[in-house]
Amino acid sequence: MIEKMKKLTFLVYHREYEDFLHRLQDLGVMHVVTSEVSPQQSETLSGYVEQIRQLTALQKEMTGLLEAAKVSKSPEAPKALNNPKDPNASNDPNAPETLLSLADRFTHLADLRRRDAEQTAQLAQLQPWGEFDPEKVQGQLAAAGCELQFYVAPTKVFEKQIRGEYPVMAVSEANKSTYFVLVAPQNAATEGSLPATRLTLPQISQSQLQTEHATLSQELAKETEALTQVSQQELANVEEALRVLNAKMQFDTVREGTDTAASDHLMVLNGWIPAARQAELDQAFADNTAWYQISDPTPGDDIPICMKNNRFFRMFEMITSLYMLPKYNELDLTPFFAPFYTVFFGLCLGDSGYGLFIVVAVLLAKAFIKKMSDGVRSALNLLMTMGLSAFVFGFLSGAFFGFNLYTLNVPFLDKIGAAVSLDNSQMFNLSLILGFIQIIFAMCLHVWNKIIQFGFRYSLSTLAWMVVILSVAAGMFLPQYSHITKWLAYAGLAVAFCYNSPDAYKKPLTALPLNIGLGLWDAYNMATGMLGDMLSYIRLFALGLSGGIVASVFNSLASGFAPDNVVLGPLVFLLIFVFGHALNMFMNVLGAFVHPMRLTFVEFFKNSGYEGGGLAYNPFRN
Repeated sequence: MIEKMKKLTFLVYHREYEDFLHRLQDLGVMHVVTSEVSPQQSETLSGYVEQIRQLTALQKEMTGLLEAAKVSKSPEAPKALNNPKDPNASNDPNAPETLLSLADRFTHLADLRRRDAEQTAQLAQLQPWGEFDPEKVQGQLAAAGCELQFYVAPTKVFEKQIRGEYPVMAVSEANKSTYFVLVAPQNAATEGSLPATRLTLPQISQSQLQTEHATLSQELAKETEALTQVSQQELANVEEALRVLNAKMQFDTVREGTDTAASDHLMVLNGWIPAARQAELDQAFADNTAWYQISDPTPGDDIPICMKNNRFFRMFEMITSLYMLPKYNELDLTPFFAPFYTVFFGLCLGDSGYGLFIVVAVLLAKAFIKKMSDGVRSALNLLMTMGLSAFVFGFLSGAFFGFNLYTLNVPFLDKIGAAVSLDNSQMFNLSLILGFIQIIFAMCLHVWNKIIQFGFRYSLSTLAWMVVILSVAAGMFLPQYSHITKWLAYAGLAVAFCYNSPDAYKKPLTALPLNIGLGLWDAYNMATGMLGDMLSYIRLFALGLSGGIVASVFNSLASGFAPDNVVLGPLVFLLIFVFGHALNMFMNVLGAFVHPMRLTFVEFFKNSGYEGGGLAYNPFRN
């Protein structure tokens, strides 16, 4: 559901405005509406943007070092930075700059890594040629007016087309290639005539380069270890500095984007607060230090969206956000598509073993990862819910890692199979039935949405088409009631053709022809759209079936390729089984997320009349 919002306007004396903003930011309930202020228009904001960019890069480098070393950041609380209300805050006004001084060391580390990679590549180039001094050799040959050229060619080509035809000498052979040298007059153009690739070698001996590389490797290891320790101690401070800078940037954006009145003596700040949190605002400003007015939204207001759902439906808000948030005056469809999405995921994955694996994996992740953000925790809860769905709906086919549970002759499983198992034709029909139910349910929500937004008479057209569809379906499956359903269908068509545009009746002469014309267009869209929408739900059956077939194929491959050996047999079976099912599970889980999402965004949202385009509620806070 969408939480009710209240419009809020503050009038504050300009000399008290910064203290007021600090109080408002500490309260953290108001979504502030200000004039657009870009960083390019403000030197202060552009400075914050640059510091945030640099600190974010530093944070990434530190995190990478700690992950490579498999250590975590220091558990000590980060230093408070530049908070005038915190007596323990750092007195260094340039605390972010102090941290940014570490960036020079990370730049040096990156340069060491680059040089290390270059020297490693050069050693690989020199390895086939052995130990020699390029400068000394080339100097002696230059005195005689010659030069030494280095080439590589396939060994077959070298033996057939080069050896004996040119003044060459083979140096080494590796990977079916021959490395050789050619003594030629200086600046002689031999590349085009020689069927080989000319190489440019580093002008340094192999032993000298090895010595330099060993020294560089020691310096790189020492610097990496030192910066790992620095990262362990300072990463928390970098994260805190980022938090402070973002809060400062938000503060200055609000301050510089505030409207003024009374010759700039009064600051006018507009925004929104959830109605449920009005009491907190009243209590915070009970001392009358600022005048404010709270009012209800009016038509045309751009009202931020604050969704408020229970713990189960809250997991699915991230899916709604991937599409678009609802507008303030329309339904939040999150609680309405969540049960369907859960069922659809289970049908698409269709394997109880895969579902059980997902549940166990999520439980282990939550047990071993002590600290995680709310977003990650919500995503893991959603994944575990989907795993439970796959585990339950997997019993419809009896699939468990590609094996059929109902062929194991286990009495308990046989009873379950007799009660719930479905064959392929029944699964196909179930997919179509679920699609029909979701589409009709979406049309019900469309009716409800129109009643809320515009009034009952604007919902009559959609309601009429619902009656037509349900009457036709009832007439097909319950022919004994066809004498009733046909009249209901006629009545629905009459309303759908004659009253699909209520506003048109403000001009009575053209109203009926216009409504009939629009009704014909709606009839065409309804006939083609309903058929296409229904067929889209076949994917629920097809994905589950294909995943089960691939899983059973991997089981057959594992059994077929396993040798008749006590040791190697189980090992080969296990390798093929694990690799095959890991690959199949990854692809199926991805499909089981994407395809129900597609059914939600296209079929369900379209038939429910969902518009979206709402602005997320983003309170001004630290």
